[in-house]
Amino acid sequence: MNKLRLQVLLILTLFINQTTFAESLFEYGDPNVRDLGLIAKWFEGEFDNDEQLWVENRSDWWGKPNEKHDRLHTIHKRIKAESIGKFVFYVEEYTNDDKTKVGRQRIVSFESMIDKPGIIMKLYFIKEAEKFLLAADTHNKMLSNVTLDTLFGLDGCDVIFQRNGQQFHGSMVSKACQFGKGNELRYSVHDMVISEGEYWRVDRTFLVKDNSFFKGHPNPEPYKMRKAKFYTCDVSFYEKAYYMPGKKDKSYKSLQVHDQGGTAYVLNPIDGKTYFIQLRNKEYPFYNLEESNFFFLRLKEENAQVSTALAFAEPHAKKIGFQINWVSATCECNN
Repeated sequence: MNKLRLQVLLILTLFINQTTFAESLFEYGDPNVRDLGLIAKWFEGEFDNDEQLWVENRSDWWGKPNEKHDRLHTIHKRIKAESIGKFVFYVEEYTNDDKTKVGRQRIVSFESMIDKPGIIMKLYFIKEAEKFLLAADTHNKMLSNVTLDTLFGLDGCDVIFQRNGQQFHGSMVSKACQFGKGNELRYSVHDMVISEGEYWRVDRTFLVKDNSFFKGHPNPEPYKMRKAKFYTCDVSFYEKAYYMPGKKDKSYKSLQVHDQGGTAYVLNPIDGKTYFIQLRNKEYPFYNLEESNFFFLRLKEENAQVSTALAFAEPHAKKIGFQINWVSATCECNN
């Protein structure tokens, strides 16, 4: 009797969940299912190439002046857009640490190639891009209603990724992504490397007529962005001293600062000057020493040549801070 009941329950469960069961069978039959979830996990977050600029701005850097990269900060925000795909992201990128200088907005979707190893990243442009900006009042509303009707794409511009150890290497099919007209008909070279903590990208265009360089960075050296971790920081200014309350004391609480050169500006009402705090995790490249990497917090007066205060800690420390007579700062990692 118990055996009969068990069989009935199994039949009912399969019947009720037949759609889910069929989807699961399809998913488990996909050789890329694990890589698809992994690349989406690694792609999500915020990335910055402050580390790259720090090296290039040193006097002993080996490159040419015109080969220095701009500062890029890119935000990959996962969104729900089932009509487009399961792994969909809104991408917004700004330059030179200025959130008003947005140079790139995209919707991207990661999909499995299914019939062979590989992941496809489909790139979509946004028709009313200004309404999607993170700074716009309409940002959340527009992202909650993303459909293919709100986007447009270009044929041949998909990026194809292959797993290479603990990285995914992606490129467009050679000369497949073409746009422009006449003598300015050009093709895109769009190469990427995605890993757990880094996102590297080359994005250049060349003229179809003679393969000459058209636009982008002058050489194929990628923008080397690293995933940012965010810290909650408090900054306090003291009229007399940190142990002696004063009427002009001022505290700034819960400032959000990332560890890839992130900054937060604060006004000191006591001297009327603007300062900023900055966090940096540095992989020091100039010495072959296991312990040469470091994490630091600094306070600097706006437009000053040198820092006012510095605090150092081990790489990726959860907490960091300093306290001097008239100012203190502490930062704690959010995760």
